[in-house]
Amino acid sequence: MKVLCENNINFNVFRNLIDNIKIVSNIATVGDIDHIAKALNEFKPDLVLLKAENITSIVQAYCDKNNVKLISFGDNENKNAHLSFTPDNDIFRANLDVLKYKDNSDKTDMSVFISDEKQRLFVDFLCKNYNVKVYGNIKVNSPRYLGSISEIEKYEILNKSNIAIIFTIQEFYETVLFDTYPIVYNTNNSNQFSTFNSLVSLCEQLDKINVIKFDMEIVKNNIRHDNSLTFTIDTLQQLGFIEEVLKLNTILEDMNK
Repeated sequence: MKVLCENNINFNVFRNLIDNIKIVSNIATVGDIDHIAKALNEFKPDLVLLKAENITSIVQAYCDKNNVKLISFGDNENKNAHLSFTPDNDIFRANLDVLKYKDNSDKTDMSVFISDEKQRLFVDFLCKNYNVKVYGNIKVNSPRYLGSISEIEKYEILNKSNIAIIFTIQEFYETVLFDTYPIVYNTNNSNQFSTFNSLVSLCEQLDKINVIKFDMEIVKNNIRHDNSLTFTIDTLQQLGFIEEVLKLNTILEDMNK
């Protein structure tokens, strides 16, 4: 399968699709959308992924004539596309690929990952009051800050962490997949997992950490059934790419063993 896509499509579902489709296809990107007609004629794709506003009559005519599947990304649905994604259905899904970095390391650390200045208040407080190890690209003036890390180093850290205090949904999924207990910054309190949105609620979560814990197995089971790979498989199934679906299903089965 050959896939042509546009650069800079800022959708979670786009990243999910590309990360998995690239395993079973040849992907080309259009740097300058003004050259889309030339790219279509030269590359001859089976699937095209574009922003909704760039699906012109030329693109539509090419796809119709050559039986090319078209996926749209934008504020509104594009009725000319086979599938359309808008902010309303742009859901972040876990990436099971992180599981290849999981092992049976002893889990002892309480780790904190900082990636935004807005998180500094919480991180400074944790450094002064708890035995934490802090990582990230925002420098913290504390001996508990251990520097910036790569993605693989982050997975190694999660592997040996008992608790992780985190600020994004991506980190939440990664933490659960590594069997590390997450305490998550969330402006909306949740009964499904441990959250905080202030220093008071953060302390409350840390104080009861050994008494009350949510069932991570429920979350992990949900992730096994709804993740970036299952989403990609379902999407390609809808578009009729059966050979690629079979290949990705084999990968999924291996990951779930």
